[in-house]
Amino acid sequence: MRCIFCDKENQAKSIEHIISESFGNKDYVIDRSVVCDECNSKFSRFEQKALSNSIFVFERARLGVKTKSGKNVRGKVENLEVEGEENFIKQIISIKGLQSSNIPNYNKGDNSVEIHVASFDKSEEASAKLVFKMGIEALYQSQSLIYNGLNLQDAKEYLMNKNIKDWPFVLSNFEPKKFKSIPTKTEKYNLGIRKIKLEYLSIDDKTFLIRFTFGEIKLIVNALNRNPDWIKNFKNNDSLTQIYPKHYRK
Repeated sequence: MRCIFCDKENQAKSIEHIISESFGNKDYVIDRSVVCDECNSKFSRFEQKALSNSIFVFERARLGVKTKSGKNVRGKVENLEVEGEENFIKQIISIKGLQSSNIPNYNKGDNSVEIHVASFDKSEEASAKLVFKMGIEALYQSQSLIYNGLNLQDAKEYLMNKNIKDWPFVLSNFEPKKFKSIPTKTEKYNLGIRKIKLEYLSIDDKTFLIRFTFGEIKLIVNALNRNPDWIKNFKNNDSLTQIYPKHYRK
């Protein structure tokens, strides 16, 4: 079988989890050889960075997810060291390295504190690539008609480092139209239990959005090109929309 990313004939030995086990996914996998071992190994580099050095590590810790080795989640975003509760109790995390800039508001009345943290620690590219990788594999596995009708070559070359120009994405709760699930039935249900969604929204021939939801995080990319025009609609309708990499905000 040919790898869907590098197009090389292969007989992969490892099972590829479409959504990383580090998000809690155990069942949503792709057939062997659809992704070769070489690509799988290459992708694991940006996957690990996205999982451990971005906002995803906070959410993984908050939801009490276990690592592949069965341990509590640990990671670092800028100056903050994050760790999930050792018995995987949800809603409890520890953060080391907090500075005054991270705590702009403290309510003495109820001892509540508002903590500001960076969403990414030089991991914007890794996080975008992770969503592309999951989205492409999921479309191939669960939505073959849609997959075969899309030109995803630019996105695949981005994953393979053949074109390293930044690719914009957003964190946003706005929905221009209703997103549809890429996984079907059983897979959708099992992922939903783990607070995971992988969805798509086809807007026009230049805009095919893939949205990955994990807990309260919704990361959205346009799988067809780097043109950021589609982001204007999100920014105009949701003031909390965050655009990455930051230079696209200009």
